[in-house]
Parts: sequence; C-alpha cells; structure tokens
Amino acid sequence: MQYTYTKNFNTSYSSIDRTGKLGLVELMSLNQEMITEFYGSVGSDNLILREKCNAAWLYTRTKVKVISLPTWNTKTKAVAYITSMSPIRMEIEVDLVDEEGNFLFVAKTEMCAIDFEQRKLRKIDTLEFPQDAETMPSNLPEAFAKNRTQFDATDLSYSQKVYASDTDFTDHTNNVRYVKFLMNTFDTSFYDENQITGFEIQFAKESKQDDILDIYRKETSGNEYSFLINKGDEAIIKAVINYEQLK
Repeated sequence: MQYTYTKNFNTSYSSIDRTGKLGLVELMSLNQEMITEFYGSVGSDNLILREKCNAAWLYTRTKVKVISLPTWNTKTKAVAYITSMSPIRMEIEVDLVDEEGNFLFVAKTEMCAIDFEQRKLRKIDTLEFPQDAETMPSNLPEAFAKNRTQFDATDLSYSQKVYASDTDFTDHTNNVRYVKFLMNTFDTSFYDENQITGFEIQFAKESKQDDILDIYRKETSGNEYSFLINKGDEAIIKAVINYEQLK
C-alpha cells in the first residue's frame, strides 16, 4: 500500500528569514515536522517505537532542491511519502507546492531505526511499521553526494556549546539546530545577495548538552559552500549549500 501524509501550511512570519521568504532553517523544520507526522499517521512515530520496540527513527541524511521559496502569508501544501526502502533504511520525500500545484521545494531524507539497548540498527520488519508499505516515484531522483572536502584550521568559523534548549526528545541535539549553526557562519550580505538552490546534510554522529562543537565553512566553488561540524576530532555533521546570486 502507498502511504502518504498531507498537510496545509500558511507561511508564517516566524518561518521567514530577513528576505521575507521561508528560511533554510525553517524549511528543514517543516521537513522534520512532515516526516514525524508521516510516521505518526502510520502508527510508527518515536513515541510508539520507544514504547513498543525500544527503538527510534534516526535521520541519516537529507537532500533538498529549492525551486522557489514561499513568501510570508503564502498558502502551501506539503505531502510526505516513501520513495525507497531496504531492510534497514528508507527514504521519505517531502514536496511543498503552492495553491496552483507548483513545486517550491523537494526534500528527501534517509531514515533508519536504532535500538536503544543494543545501540545497533534495527530491521524495519522488526518495528511497529506497516509491512505492506510500498514506494512511490521520487521527484528528486538524484543520488546523495559524498562530501570529501578537506578542512583545516583556517576554515574554522566559530565554536558552539550545546545547551539544553538545543536538545530534543532523544536527548541529543535536534537536527534543525545544526542547520542554524551552519547558517550562523554567514553575515546578512549572503542573505541579501543570494538565493539558496540546494542543500545536503549528513548526520554522522550525535552530540549532547555541554558538548563543544567546532563549525567549519569552506567555499568549494563559485556557488557552493561545504561545512563540517566536529566534536573534538569526531565529525558530527557534513553539509553543502548551493546558491545563486540574485539579479
């Protein structure tokens, strides 16, 4: 069976950045909300998995293609569905469209489940999840990229302590917080002069309250920045932002 979850949004003032459009941090928050509620709609969110399976869904990586970000008060509709599934991983796609059905962004996220006790990946067929779930065609068929950018001390933008308000239900730093840490490496001129066209992030490891994270940024081409977030010598996050200059 093909499971989908649909939700209407009104682009609120709190979801726009200084340009008056949906910001990347808020885009990723919307994506996370849709995925969480998709799992809830099929009886498999993390509240249920923790209670019945002693496990939780984890985000491993997300790829976003931006077509046209909505402005303040724009009415939109998001739909979430499965586009790929293996014994231990699945890809959930979230598409955001306007009232005329025009695509605003497409995001696909690779998910897996981890067992709380053994700290190992769980097979999907051992979880509280519909075993008749089928995949649907993707609007973002491009494969996830491998970020092999090398960073050195000159690429360090700043260091960030993880506070309690940065953590979530899993007791780890919320995924959206990492995106905010990345965007904090830019000044206002980046927002005023450019439009983000793509974003990819890999969640390699976890961090917790009181951890100190080092955020690195490096310009890897004329329209691309690569990022690294380290906890000590351990890579926590790798990411890439693609952009184009506003005319």
